[in-house]
Amino acid sequence: MISLRNLCSFFTVLLATIILTTTSFTDAQSCNGILVSYSSSAGVQLPPNVTDPKKQPYRFESTLSVLNNGLDELKSWKVAVEFQHDEYLVSASNAVLADGTTLPAQVGNGTVFAGFPQTDLKTAVETAGDLTQMQAQVSLVGTVFGVAPPDVPLPKSINLANDGFICQKTTGQGTFFSFF
Repeated sequence: MISLRNLCSFFTVLLATIILTTTSFTDAQSCNGILVSYSSSAGVQLPPNVTDPKKQPYRFESTLSVLNNGLDELKSWKVAVEFQHDEYLVSASNAVLADGTTLPAQVGNGTVFAGFPQTDLKTAVETAGDLTQMQAQVSLVGTVFGVAPPDVPLPKSINLANDGFICQKTTGQGTFFSFF
């Protein structure tokens, strides 16, 4: 018989394997069994060409993931992303901005995403490990300023914004992925 701990470990390793093989950067954080990760996968220079490199716009594509590896269902998930490069968010799949702002929007000082249409994330126990019910993935597309490829426009931090969760410090760099 497989224990819940072994099942959760299996899904965590599976997720890490998928992320490591498909992204150039992953940043992850664990909050009471909820794994929050942010990965960046693409970037390209946008017009106009400007003389000040800090003001040059670039397209970014990223994925924000929330995976419930805990014992309790995560109701109305919310994740705070502290962007830091004057980001302008154009689209976000499977989430809305929690403050009701519509896209496109300036998010350079950070924002909170709320799950939509999948607001709740069930546990592995409740779903027999069905990731479609345990995980939400938000595809982000936008504009960032002054972060030219191969550098990656990373947020300052990512945090589960639901009350009652204790989160460890965000870690990750390059193609490195860290679990807690």
